[in-house]
Amino acid sequence: MSRVEPFTQVALRRPLCVAIALLGSLPLASHAETTVLEEILVTAQKRVQSLQEVPISVAAVTGEKIEKMGVENLEDLTSYVPNIHFTETGMGTQLRIRGIGSDNSQGFEQSVGVYKDGIYHSRAQLFRAPVYDVERAEVMRGPQGTLFGKNSIAGAIDLITAKPTDELAGKISGSYENEFGTQEFDGFISGPLANNLKGRLAMRYYEDPGFMVNTFRNIDEAESTELSGRGSLLWQPDSNLDILLIVEHNSYDVEGRAIEITQDLPATAGPYGGFNYSQILASRNGGVTFDNRQDFRRQTNTPEYSDNEIDTQTLRIDYEMPYFTITSLTGYLNFKYDELCDCDFTPANIFDLTIREKYEQFSQEVRLTSEEGGTVEWLGGVFYQTYDQTFNDDFNLPATSTLNALTAGLIPSVFFGTGIDRDFTQKSDVWAIFGEITWSITDAVKLNLGGRYTEEEKEATKILNVVGVENPADLTTVAFIYAGPNFATDTVQFGGHDLAEARDESSFTPSATLSYQANDDVMTYVRFSKGFKAGGFDPRSNNSTRFEFEEEKVTSLELGSKMRFADGRGELNVAVYHMDYEDLQVSQFDGAVGFNIGNAKSTLVQGIEMDGRWQISNHWSSSYGVALLDFEYDDFENGNCHFGQPEGPDGFCDYTGKRGVYTPEVTLNAGIEYSRAVGKLWFNGALDAQWVDKQQVHVNLDPLGEVDAFTMLDMRLALEGNHWTVALLGKNLLDEEIIAYSANMPLSETLLGTNTYYSFLRRPLTVALEGTFRF
Repeated sequence: MSRVEPFTQVALRRPLCVAIALLGSLPLASHAETTVLEEILVTAQKRVQSLQEVPISVAAVTGEKIEKMGVENLEDLTSYVPNIHFTETGMGTQLRIRGIGSDNSQGFEQSVGVYKDGIYHSRAQLFRAPVYDVERAEVMRGPQGTLFGKNSIAGAIDLITAKPTDELAGKISGSYENEFGTQEFDGFISGPLANNLKGRLAMRYYEDPGFMVNTFRNIDEAESTELSGRGSLLWQPDSNLDILLIVEHNSYDVEGRAIEITQDLPATAGPYGGFNYSQILASRNGGVTFDNRQDFRRQTNTPEYSDNEIDTQTLRIDYEMPYFTITSLTGYLNFKYDELCDCDFTPANIFDLTIREKYEQFSQEVRLTSEEGGTVEWLGGVFYQTYDQTFNDDFNLPATSTLNALTAGLIPSVFFGTGIDRDFTQKSDVWAIFGEITWSITDAVKLNLGGRYTEEEKEATKILNVVGVENPADLTTVAFIYAGPNFATDTVQFGGHDLAEARDESSFTPSATLSYQANDDVMTYVRFSKGFKAGGFDPRSNNSTRFEFEEEKVTSLELGSKMRFADGRGELNVAVYHMDYEDLQVSQFDGAVGFNIGNAKSTLVQGIEMDGRWQISNHWSSSYGVALLDFEYDDFENGNCHFGQPEGPDGFCDYTGKRGVYTPEVTLNAGIEYSRAVGKLWFNGALDAQWVDKQQVHVNLDPLGEVDAFTMLDMRLALEGNHWTVALLGKNLLDEEIIAYSANMPLSETLLGTNTYYSFLRRPLTVALEGTFRF
């Protein structure tokens, strides 16, 4: 029997009590002082609408808020929205909404669709790109398959960049953080260029010496340098036609990684029983070893790097006709990166991993949107996307590897001086047709029906070779060590896999929403929707029998309400949701040097979200959010085992009944802002807090990988004149030491028998001084 609590009990548990207490704790102001909240407009349904009129769970973070609080990237953005999680890992980047996201694999489409000005950014590496000069960020929770497509099965994030202005305007800003020496310079200039033509140019430079110390190499890590530029042209030859061109380039280079070893438990059996990894390494590596304290200090010997470049071009044309508007959205995106990872995470010469990827994407969308205000409103369109991807990684085990000494007598010496080369290609062509119709049954009741039909053809190849084996007679032995008995023995004479597969998928994802406008201040809705995420191919598994993985699907039911109160001074939005996922795609560490993708047959995700704002007085305003998340694998019998977990007869472990990674039961957000004139100047102060419940951060769900609850506290104090601002910006003011991701050290379990973790850490307390000049 499922151990999930009844949904009504889950929905009415702690978050509702906490939200009521939070509301009750806010100070009341006299009625004469108050003012109404400023309206937030969003395009979550491909129309410009008030946030309070959109019948889905959507949160919006304004560009002003993003600028004020020093949001640099998507990771920073998650501090202001409940039920969203971001982390960087040793092999990729993960973004999750309501606990659903995509694990480590360059073969994955992403469960959270990230869009910039409507163009899909489908690969995990793109999540690391900077966020700057934006109008707003919209976070849509739950499947968005009808309007945003097949791979927004957990939700979607749409970044809307700032557009050219009618009048000449500009900004120059710089900041310096004293503890680590982080510097940032950014700015824009915008205004008319000619008759009916406006332009905007935004630039950003960021330099971070790193917040960790590599005590072995005596340098700070991870050192990063980022350079970004975006140009926009808006041509309006007449009142009915807008043509917007956006061209953007981002480069970000990183040296080192924000990784350290945080756990090192001794082996319980075998030749190293009673000794942990650091002791074993010291005994075989001239006393050179590592510490396993969580102290922002690491010890690695290889000069790691990650060099990234992203280029995008977006062309949007809106033509308003007598009864509808036609919109054409054309996007071109390409990126490439080159990485060297010291992925044994020790100061010993054990092994290195180089990674290279190139990706090129073209998309075209054309849609028709009816006029607003009629009894029936409609939207329809067609979509096409194609992409080409190449991925390569090289695992190199030097002949002089310290691993030879660590495993003396356990592994044949012919293993050393070898490696694995993986070459992976993938191509995709996607066609879709979509539409929505909204019928105003009465002035208060609306019915929205939508659907999207998608077809995708995908092809992939993978060539995996064992290299460096001088004697052909040793090839089978070496291949077996790398990948076990499933290394495709019929092709082992060639030293690896040579695979080529194709998939042809189609899916229909409907949605239906019934909303009721009880009065000017209260709207309730119920929404049914389905989502779909394509299957694909695994570029990193060493096992030839696990090349292909299946598509995942979701059926979602959401009940919500958008409310205003206190004469327009307050807002409260509530969403209760229940989502059933089929064949959820999961990638887990194999304990050696690879990740394996599988499908969890059934997963249940349900909970409640509450958020809103309150204009307390002319000077005080606040925001708040509460999220309760209940996550359970209803049927997941084919997971990769964690350390010490007994394998089943098929070599897998059963995770049925367990929570997934990054699924805190409760997340709380609260923010308060104060603004007041001080003589001829203006003072502004903001304080934002997020409390995240304990959660699992170990990729294979090791019980020891659960981290404690933490609180992120950010603050900004600013003094403003007519054209200038001086601000003090503090992040993580409580100096929380937060582990964002953990996994077992490669080979520590399979060869040495130790339970040793490496972990990504989030940045500690920082305080920066910022100056801005505007004109």
